[in-house]
Amino acid sequence: MEDRSGYQVGSGQASAGDSPREVVILVHYGDPGVTLDCLKSIAAQEGQTYSVVIVDHGPGDPLAKVLADSGLTLSIRVLRQENLGFGPGCNLGASTAFGEGADWVWFLNPDARLESPVLSRLLDYARQAPEVGLWGTQQRDGNRLVGSDTLPRWFPTPRCAAPSRPMLPAACKQLEARETLSGASILVSRAAWERIGPMPDWCFLYWEDTAWCLKAHETGIPLVMTDLEITHRRNTTTGRHSALNTYYGVRNGLLLHRDQWPENQAQRTRQAFHLLQKRFFQGHWGMLGPTLRGIRDARKGIRFRVL
Repeated sequence: MEDRSGYQVGSGQASAGDSPREVVILVHYGDPGVTLDCLKSIAAQEGQTYSVVIVDHGPGDPLAKVLADSGLTLSIRVLRQENLGFGPGCNLGASTAFGEGADWVWFLNPDARLESPVLSRLLDYARQAPEVGLWGTQQRDGNRLVGSDTLPRWFPTPRCAAPSRPMLPAACKQLEARETLSGASILVSRAAWERIGPMPDWCFLYWEDTAWCLKAHETGIPLVMTDLEITHRRNTTTGRHSALNTYYGVRNGLLLHRDQWPENQAQRTRQAFHLLQKRFFQGHWGMLGPTLRGIRDARKGIRFRVL
């Protein structure tokens, strides 16, 4: 169930000006304080220039009630949705924003922080190279700086349309067929959204951003990684070695491989045995059960949320 009418929180107003309308999309789950910290960092670094749409997946009291007393002056709209996963949350937020006239949407994880202006600079880059459909940022996780993702070695190189090669700002890099952007921070234009379509709705957790970027590659839409950074500690919502992380990571990787290369069952079988051996010999006994279930459900073609 979802509520597209939503709740308005905060007194801020996005600037109307001549520039395109831009909306930040957050998919909230868990501790409201984490999302509140993200919003405070947006307000501190970007001012009140941009509107925010939050898709509230609970599980507690509606987020709007928590934010109402926060003192934030951002223009924030909260949409309530049953927790069907990250992809459906992003899709609801984006379809709402684009349906109301937005020209750009920035998907941002609610456990991310801005230490400097990011969206305003992303938009500057985007206006310099309007052919680019998806723009990503790097993620600062402690001392690590994580850039674009690369497909696992057991994935063949995807089938892609030949992308255009626009002139990019010096600090930006166009991604190749095996590279994808993290859903923790992606700026997408209305034109690209209409060409690519929404994120896959069957993943619940993990791999939906990879699958979506592969669709962009297939259509020939350029994807670009910038030098801009957000602060983001990865795997903080479910835990790196949690049963949820393990199950959906295994299942969805195998399902995406099957979607892309249905004829290559032998490779998926080898990968399944490799994952089980890896868990066993590394002593990650608690991950064996979720791994085996993920393998089994992928073989059965089970999708969407099951845990």
